[in-house]
Amino acid sequence: MRQVELRHLRYFVAVAEAGSMMAGARALGIVQPALSRQIRELEEAVGTPLLIRRSTGIALTAAGASFLQDATRLLAELQASRERALRSAAGQLGELRLGVLPNYFPLPMVSNVLKAFRSACPDVMLSITPMLSAEQATAISRGDLDGGIMAWRQSEAPHLSGMRLLRDRFVLAMLSTPGQRFRAPRQLAELAGAPFVWFDPLRSAAHHRFLLEQCRRAGFTPRIAQVGSDIPTLIGLVAAGMGYAFVPESISPTCPRTVRLVPIDELDGRFDVEFVYDGQANSPVVQQFLAALRTTANT
Repeated sequence: MRQVELRHLRYFVAVAEAGSMMAGARALGIVQPALSRQIRELEEAVGTPLLIRRSTGIALTAAGASFLQDATRLLAELQASRERALRSAAGQLGELRLGVLPNYFPLPMVSNVLKAFRSACPDVMLSITPMLSAEQATAISRGDLDGGIMAWRQSEAPHLSGMRLLRDRFVLAMLSTPGQRFRAPRQLAELAGAPFVWFDPLRSAAHHRFLLEQCRRAGFTPRIAQVGSDIPTLIGLVAAGMGYAFVPESISPTCPRTVRLVPIDELDGRFDVEFVYDGQANSPVVQQFLAALRTTANT
């Protein structure tokens, strides 16, 4: 049994809209005998006449009128599917799943790139999850995330690709009670024996190693009294008077008034915060996000 093919639908719709075989052939750019043959093939495949041929043109049978509605809808859906496929291939459609370090999400650097991406790709759904760097690296490697804004890529996932957003450094976070005299230490040695709120080494071994190396080079051993799971938690514990903490300098705009950030010359090591992604995945939406990053970097 002959199968209905896409060309049959296109030819039938063209004839029905033109009102005659001659006008339909002219619209399609083919000769009339070839068009007539294609319409006969379609009627054989459907199993019933679709057109009434007259000397003045054609008319639709009841079956033809019904078939025209379905053929028109199918061709429109096919065109829409083609357009969606092209937009998806260009990264203009779909979903972008991102992880973001909690302390970097409120920064203008992140909001600016999200705005640029939304402007360029308004129909891509953004799914953003606050996650630590090690968790992001695992999720990106597994394909659960398309990318993430994280630190410690070289330690946590050197096989992944990255684009630098900024270079950050650690500063000392300490309680600053309003109305009381504030004295900032100049050297880590002044904090010997003082309680520190520390980042959980089980959640980010790279973070832990980096800070310990900074302290070791300064000849300082912190007394760890409390452990927090992320930077906002450390800041909250400092604000509660639980001790000192080392936190990224970039959180300064979002730091509460009761916590003072103090640069210490001995903490001179810097680390990269990057947009990290799987370069082998060749994701169109990731490429659009990278383009948004480049746009914001140049403004």
